[in-house]
Amino acid sequence: MTILTSQTTFTIGEASTETTSINITILPSIGTASGKGRLIHPALGTYDYAQCPDEWSNIDGDAIIAPIWASSKTLNGASNTLTMGNIRDVVVEERWTGGLSTSLEMVRILAAFWQNPPDPAIDYIEWYPNYINANGYKVILTGLELNGQGLNFDFISRQGYVTGTLVLRMRIAGRM
Repeated sequence: MTILTSQTTFTIGEASTETTSINITILPSIGTASGKGRLIHPALGTYDYAQCPDEWSNIDGDAIIAPIWASSKTLNGASNTLTMGNIRDVVVEERWTGGLSTSLEMVRILAAFWQNPPDPAIDYIEWYPNYINANGYKVILTGLELNGQGLNFDFISRQGYVTGTLVLRMRIAGRM
């Protein structure tokens, strides 16, 4: 009867040190709500909202930055990537709703800010949502709607108020 035996010696080297780093976003404490909202246009001046919006999206204690997910098809399936988002990807909306949602004067001032954008290479509109936090942001006004697309007025507007929903849409370009 044959007996097979095998023996070998191998060297276990020093374990290599592996360092991994990740970015962690530490959210600031939420500042005290102290106002109704403010926009500062470099050419048209400062406008303090007549009333704070009834609804807002993508903003709370700070801008709500969604992560970025991408998927690419490969031969055996897919390659997925998930990374932190950037504040420049955030689109914020403020909405005034209700029967008499706001004054006609406010709509006209917001329309003037929207229709006269500053050159982003030089300056931005400053936005302070002080009804929800104490932060300030550089923004680009990308949309203004009253009762759907565009600015749609009715007979109540002649009395100085607007009915329906007023939506101001902004893209955040950075923090102040």
